[in-house]
Amino acid sequence: MEEIMSDKLSIVLDASMYDMFRLCEQRFDYRYNLNLIQRPSGFGKSTTSPLDKGNMIHAGCESYYESLRLGTDYSTAVGIAEISMRSSAAVNDFDDDDIRIVLDTMEEYFDYWRFEDQLLTINAVEQPFMYLLYEDEDIKIFMSGKIDILFSKDSYINAPMDHKSFSRSGPVNDMSNQFKNYCNFTKSNILMVNRIGLQKTLKPHEKFLRVPVSYDYLILEQWKVNVVKVCKYYVSCAVNESWSMNETSCDKFNRKCDYLELCRSSGAEAIRFKIENNFVKTEPWDVTKVFEKTSETIKKAQLEKEKVQ
Repeated sequence: MEEIMSDKLSIVLDASMYDMFRLCEQRFDYRYNLNLIQRPSGFGKSTTSPLDKGNMIHAGCESYYESLRLGTDYSTAVGIAEISMRSSAAVNDFDDDDIRIVLDTMEEYFDYWRFEDQLLTINAVEQPFMYLLYEDEDIKIFMSGKIDILFSKDSYINAPMDHKSFSRSGPVNDMSNQFKNYCNFTKSNILMVNRIGLQKTLKPHEKFLRVPVSYDYLILEQWKVNVVKVCKYYVSCAVNESWSMNETSCDKFNRKCDYLELCRSSGAEAIRFKIENNFVKTEPWDVTKVFEKTSETIKKAQLEKEKVQ
């Protein structure tokens, strides 16, 4: 969450920061206030994470759908998408086998949705936004984000579509703050979740799914009420520099929190020692980075890599 210049206290947040604060206030403090990340360990290439694969997929989708929006033919659009995915993999030194899995999956994906995608009117690709969610005499709350695709087709008018890659099948989370934020901004009561499965064993119709999620007015109004309450509580945490631990989030889905060793430390001296030895400070989170397209992020990463070399 970030303050911007105003006569009132202004808060700007995206779904990632909001979700982190709700998950654990102390974790939010370590990540977004102190800007701490775990110190990299080991040498050489590491195993490509699901997030890395998701970045590759978003790079391919951005190029592909932007090409279609501009009227590019299918084969050329697929070729441009592959170049984008390879560029995304190159700047991060991804594992070769995982790169091949993503490329093969996306080639299959483009082919599966080829004719359906020709029927879409693509209004925007990776559309950034920021809007005023709430204002009173003391505070302004802005929400921000970036929508993968805004499209129209039949009864869907300027509806958001969100790409979600997955390695394990599971239900769509219609309680997602990200989804509700998109629908609230676009004034659409429908969002399309574009699921892209990376499983080799599944057939295309099993792993390439477009699942509509709908929200009525009352659901979105309740979401706004909740966000406002949380943001006002966040202000009190920031003013008092008090960030509570949520011990139920220390181990979620068999994945330990990155800051668990800090929270289980005995006293401030032990915490400082572990921070100095096991963590590094990263660039402060800039909410405007949410506005950058995947292609812009890749170009910046390429330039940084060239400087190092």
